[in-house]
Amino acid sequence: MIGRVINDRFRIVSVIARGGMGKVYRAEQAPLGRQIALKVLEATYEGDSDPEFHKRFFLEASTQSKLTHPNTVTIFDYGKTEDDVYFIAMELLEGRTLHRYLRDEAPLSASKATHIARQICRSLREAHSLGIIHRDLKPANVFLVQHGEQADFVKVLDFGLVKDLGDKGEDLTQTGLFMGSPKYMSPEQIRGDRVDGRADIYALGVLLYEMLTGRAPFERPNSVNILMAHVHEDVPPMATHHVEVHPALEGLVRRALAKAPGDRFSSMDEMLSALTNVASEQGLAVSRSGDLGISGEFAGGSGSTTLSRADLIVPSSDGGLDSLGGLTSSSDAQARRGSAKWVLLVALLLLSVLAVAFALVRSGRSGDEAPAPVVATPAAPTEPEHVDDVTPSSPGALTTEVTIVSEPPGAQVRIGDSEEVHTTPVSFTWTGDDARRGRSVTFRFQLEGYRDLNAVRTVVGREMHVSGRLQPIDSEQERARRPPTTSRSTSTSGSMEGSESSVGLMGYKLEPY
Repeated sequence: MIGRVINDRFRIVSVIARGGMGKVYRAEQAPLGRQIALKVLEATYEGDSDPEFHKRFFLEASTQSKLTHPNTVTIFDYGKTEDDVYFIAMELLEGRTLHRYLRDEAPLSASKATHIARQICRSLREAHSLGIIHRDLKPANVFLVQHGEQADFVKVLDFGLVKDLGDKGEDLTQTGLFMGSPKYMSPEQIRGDRVDGRADIYALGVLLYEMLTGRAPFERPNSVNILMAHVHEDVPPMATHHVEVHPALEGLVRRALAKAPGDRFSSMDEMLSALTNVASEQGLAVSRSGDLGISGEFAGGSGSTTLSRADLIVPSSDGGLDSLGGLTSSSDAQARRGSAKWVLLVALLLLSVLAVAFALVRSGRSGDEAPAPVVATPAAPTEPEHVDDVTPSSPGALTTEVTIVSEPPGAQVRIGDSEEVHTTPVSFTWTGDDARRGRSVTFRFQLEGYRDLNAVRTVVGREMHVSGRLQPIDSEQERARRPPTTSRSTSTSGSMEGSESSVGLMGYKLEPY
């Protein structure tokens, strides 16, 4: 395949990885010259044993291509060649999987584990709002990259794409039985019951458990024993793995790992809020300086303390904490003492200068000669003080990622006095004055056959999640009074309850070319 050009656009350069479904190649997209990852599926996956493969592949590839959250891998294109080679062109990632990270460095600190988990929550929150269930969340499908100055930026891969992984290891499954990986599968997946977004919550609970302890909750000699343990056995206390985890955080993980879906968090949004609450319950202070992204030394006292990103207390975009660690009390005190010394020295210096000036003026006025006239000259203009370094509230430095969803989806939303219409679900970014903290914003939801809904929200952080649950119009008279909407897009429901495991969106192209 090296050197082959797929569909006149993607020239294959080299092999990146091999898997049960086929191979992933580095390729160059023409005419853009963009480096991409090209997943090429083996031709055998369209075999007679799975006559629905063709339809399901395009349905699910089209569905995943609609995901736009920064923590989700971007799908650029997908299709089939004339000789029936299926391919997916996606964002090329440079980094390592969470699987490799855990193999090298587990167990992770609470701050690192929750930092990763919160990003996964945000990725899956968007997917669930579109009715997309991952179904195979595991460390190999979580990629960690360097994103600007931010380390360990999450990219979630493979949202429920077609899988036939054989029985080549503990993490593999067979087509026709179920989809998923035994170590991370929910009890309802294993039993073959209806699956909704809470199966992903269970899998994320397994990931958190493994990040915090270095071990999955159920590790057995073979896949069958692992599956039975998920269904019947209690989750072992984390202390059995000789690690210390705050009881509130362990309780959060245990709730995500509840056997019954109804006993888990009802949504990724609720789980994200719970991670925030756990940090607050531990009494951790929140820095007001935003995401500093600092790695350096604070000088103070007789020495210096080197701080990494994990040591800093960083406020999250939704008002919580991205870190469960903080400055030690000794280093914090040293920094304060060092700052106090400098302030005192500067103050004494200013007082000395003022005293000398005052003495000179007095002595000049005591002589026989009249004092020379004082000519007031304007000071040279100076640049205004740049306050972005000391407060994140200046409008030009702010951004807020806005996500709007509705139940049911397809509602038209107007924001404030703007006539611009958005159709749910939708995500976009505010900058400048739009992202000003404390600004009150009204979101007006409208959908044919449903009552109008106004939701007022206040901008408080780098993310805003607005959800509107619309009520159907009851009477014909009420419908007659209701002005018609201009247009409506159709998608699957974002509700966690009752979402089938095989989910798709209207408008996908069975034959994209």
